[in-house]
Amino acid sequence: MPQNQTGVVLKLDYIDDEILRPELLRNGELVGGWVKAVSGIDRPLLNVARIKKVYAYDGKLYVLYDAESVEGYSKYIAPLPPLAVELDYSIHSEPIRGGDCTCKIWRLSISALNEEERFIRKLLGVEAELEADLSWTSYPLNFTMIPVNITLYTRRITAIAVVKNPKFKLCRGENAYRGKYAVLADGSGYSLYRIKGDVDASWLEKLWR
Repeated sequence: MPQNQTGVVLKLDYIDDEILRPELLRNGELVGGWVKAVSGIDRPLLNVARIKKVYAYDGKLYVLYDAESVEGYSKYIAPLPPLAVELDYSIHSEPIRGGDCTCKIWRLSISALNEEERFIRKLLGVEAELEADLSWTSYPLNFTMIPVNITLYTRRITAIAVVKNPKFKLCRGENAYRGKYAVLADGSGYSLYRIKGDVDASWLEKLWR
C-alpha cells in the first residue's frame, strides 16, 4: 500500500450514489471521483477509488477506505462489528439527455442482494440457500423463534431460529420441511434458508456480543 494511504474503517449512515467530479482516462474508464457520505450532521466526501470494501450492520454502513489523511476522517473511524456483512458495489454510468446533448452521470451502486445469506454465514459458519418465504399468517409449530433486533442494509431481522425439520401452520393446513434450516423473521414473515454443513455451536453467543 502506498505510504500516503492508510486503511481505516469508516462508520456511516448513508452514501449518496452520484459520483461528483469524475476522473476519466482517455478510453472513458473512471479512475476517481467523489461521493457524499452522511454521518449524523456531517457530510464527508469519499474518493471512490479509495473505497475497498463496504459492509453493513445495525443500519449503518462500514467502509474499508484507504484514507489519504487519517486525521481528516478520525471522527468516523470505528471497529468493524463481528457480524457485519459485506455488500457488493459497482460503478456505472447513465446517459442523461437534454435537448440535443447527451451526457453521462456516474453512480456508485450498493447491492444488498445476498445480505441475509452472508449474515447466516457470519453467524452460523455455514453456507445457506433460500428455500421458502412465508407470510405472517403462518407460524411455527415445532420450534420457538429467538427475538433479536438486527438491521443489515435493507432487512431488519426480528427473530431467528436454527431448527431441523421445521413445521409451519398455514392459512390452510400445515407445511413441513425436511433438513436443517435457519429461519429468519422480519416485518413481512419468515424466510427459510436450508443450511449446508455443521452449525457453529457458538452462534447464540455471537448474537449477544
